[in-house]
Amino acid sequence: MKKALDISKHQNTFAPAKARAAGISTVILRAAYGASRDARFERFAADCKAAGLAIGAYIFLTHHYYNKNGGSVQAARDILHQQVSALLETLAGRGVTSWVALDQELEAGQTMSLTPAENTDLLNEAARWLRDAGYAPCVYCSASWAKSRLVVEQLDCPLWLAYYYADPADPDFDGCAAIENVDTAWGKYTCSLGRKLCGWQFGRIGYGAKYGVGSANVDRDWIYFQPGEEEEGKPVFTSDTLKIGPVSAGDRSAIRTLAESLCVPAADAGDCIIVGPMNGSQRAAVSNKALELGLGCEDYAAPEEGGGQEAKVLAALERIEAEQQRQAGRMDAVLEKLNAAGGALAG
Repeated sequence: MKKALDISKHQNTFAPAKARAAGISTVILRAAYGASRDARFERFAADCKAAGLAIGAYIFLTHHYYNKNGGSVQAARDILHQQVSALLETLAGRGVTSWVALDQELEAGQTMSLTPAENTDLLNEAARWLRDAGYAPCVYCSASWAKSRLVVEQLDCPLWLAYYYADPADPDFDGCAAIENVDTAWGKYTCSLGRKLCGWQFGRIGYGAKYGVGSANVDRDWIYFQPGEEEEGKPVFTSDTLKIGPVSAGDRSAIRTLAESLCVPAADAGDCIIVGPMNGSQRAAVSNKALELGLGCEDYAAPEEGGGQEAKVLAALERIEAEQQRQAGRMDAVLEKLNAAGGALAG
């Protein structure tokens, strides 16, 4: 884990060398509010680079505000595109190597116009635009926002969540409990995200002077992994069938949906799901999705003895594959007859 701050023009001044001396390794700078550039971004980015800090960025989005889009998903998409395009111009050449966050929240008096599914789809589009430009996207929001306004299992980038379990007496890094030990409903939810969680904003009150910012308060974050590090240590799978789980109902649905899109069998096995047989590219897609969702994933082979649940599942998969092959053979036979009939008519 890495210690990080996220700051904006509201901190007014920032001394990155002081932050680094206090143990900070990463600073996530606000680059934009909507389509407007943060007034301190360029200066702060240059100073962070000179101090040897990893630089991330975030944009405070407003495309989801009802008073901006009038309830139209297409209008929200157009606004989002404008804002991300402006963000990319702002980031160019500034040395951003850490996360670029799509910040979603509601300011006072604003209302949300998008359903969770619509919202997730648009954020996935924005994440794709950022990836295409060479950046690593994530979504920043509160834990409650993630649960109520996103379809997390369908989000194709990590989450950086805000949850202040000790607010207003926010601790500093050395007093922050590990998320695994935060025994609250939101703490357990945040922890349950596994590798879907790239960062946790645990504190926002106090400590400004300690970290060299010109405000009394500064946001403090744990970065669990930097872009690219999520690929390290990925297991290598060799079987043509994978066992994934334990899975929640949402995870099970996500894996089944992917398997169906790949034309790959998937069968329940208690709190797990067995997927396959499949080829290498299909296996890579399924295993990547499982790891993205923070699920256990391992090679699966039928037990040599016994008639347990897993054996029954494998037998069911084999029956499915045999039926698919039988149907394919019947179609080939039909095509041969049609070709033969066509040849006879032509003669």
